[in-house]
Amino acid sequence: MTHRLRAVDLSLLLGFLRSDSGSCLLFFLIGLTLRGIPELLVSWYPVGYEVIAWYVPPMMGFVGRSPATVFAEFFGSGPLFYALMWLVLNLTGVHPFVVLKVVGPLLYGGLIVSFFVFLRRGLKFEWRMAFVASLLLAFQIAALRDSWDRFRTVLGLGFLFAALTALKVDHKYRWGLVSVFAVLAVLSREYVALVLFVVVLGFAVLEKRDRVASLIALGPAVAVFAFMVFPGLLGLVWDSVPEGVYGAGGYLWVVQDAFVIFFVCYVGLLPFVLRGLFRDKLVGLMAGLLLVFSFSVVGPWFAVPGYHRWLMLLVFPFTVYAVKGFERFGLFAGRRVVFLVTILLGFMFVGVGYSTGGFSYVGRLTNSYVAVSMVESSIGWGEVDDVKAVLGWLDVNAEFNSSVLAEECFYGWTLLYFARANADVRVIPYGAASSPVSVLPVVLRGGFSRVYLIWYTDQVFAGFSVVYSWNDVSVFEYEPQLNSIGGSV
Repeated sequence: MTHRLRAVDLSLLLGFLRSDSGSCLLFFLIGLTLRGIPELLVSWYPVGYEVIAWYVPPMMGFVGRSPATVFAEFFGSGPLFYALMWLVLNLTGVHPFVVLKVVGPLLYGGLIVSFFVFLRRGLKFEWRMAFVASLLLAFQIAALRDSWDRFRTVLGLGFLFAALTALKVDHKYRWGLVSVFAVLAVLSREYVALVLFVVVLGFAVLEKRDRVASLIALGPAVAVFAFMVFPGLLGLVWDSVPEGVYGAGGYLWVVQDAFVIFFVCYVGLLPFVLRGLFRDKLVGLMAGLLLVFSFSVVGPWFAVPGYHRWLMLLVFPFTVYAVKGFERFGLFAGRRVVFLVTILLGFMFVGVGYSTGGFSYVGRLTNSYVAVSMVESSIGWGEVDDVKAVLGWLDVNAEFNSSVLAEECFYGWTLLYFARANADVRVIPYGAASSPVSVLPVVLRGGFSRVYLIWYTDQVFAGFSVVYSWNDVSVFEYEPQLNSIGGSV
């Protein structure tokens, strides 16, 4: 009797998982777990490069502020996420570190669910195809990397797939839903919304129908997009969050970087993508746009900014094509299912290794954007105390009306743990992988009494000398007479 009951329970569980609602729950839990593991491995600080660099510092001041001022301040850089964080912080009163450690996993779980629903209802995939594709996506390095610290992007992608699903579903509120989800996508992340605009309008043109309806539905979102990207249209200048710019070593470096990122993210997936290419207007438009934007750096005069962002988004159409490739290889039938399971287990091994930091091949190919693993921040965990120490020294010794140059990786930490930041000492960020020497002309025109730099002890820039060190991190001071030496060591 006991064995029969267990068999019945197992049958009911499998039946539930084969339903769309059961699959959605499973994928939410998979996404939540994969993205949650690195947060559990790092006990206090949230993981992610941009989490400390750009999210935490402004969120420290959200409690007590009005939602209108928060929304206005971040209007040009994805205000919806910040508005939601304002709500959570004011309702709970917990530390932003804790909020962001929870939000990252929740967003990733939601993204995998939205992708599954898009496959089932938007592309009309049968259950097994949608299930395998969603499982495959969850363990992809590109998807995990974006979930690591691109919270606004992940939120926007969820609304993008919701809008595309609504577009393909025959519903009396179809265009209203497309319009609402499009606005939410814009307010989450403007470059994600740009993909949505091109795909929806391109689909209407290729289908030769609903062109006017598409324009009307996207009208509000396009208007919001225009005001976010071109605030001068409102006669206003938004005080938005500054975004770091990746430093580059020239044209060849950028081109190489784009191809290395592409290889790192898609080397295992590409054979199945090429085998699975099929005609679908939505997926084809998305893949075509992202490929053009990703590799536009090859023609520098026509390069679209942010090639690394577009490269990450390729994971979604590539996953769709890859699962079609599985089907064309006959991996869903007969004994070949064993090969399908083996391939999926291989991708799962890579994804779990990347999530936990236990295994990763990414570090073998240097690039500007894809971290070696998800158990990382903008600086090494062993360097956090060093940074706190040198900032403590600056708190006591920095001259009044001086400035501190902070490369993007140190910027958030400086705002968090330098008590005089932007009070009587100005903190000036500069782009990742860039030299502080490049921003000196602008800084020197500011009339500061002293110019300090937070950087690694073993690296010296022309014109800067060490004034205080703590293990691997030092405070440097700019001395013009040293600049004649030239170069950097």
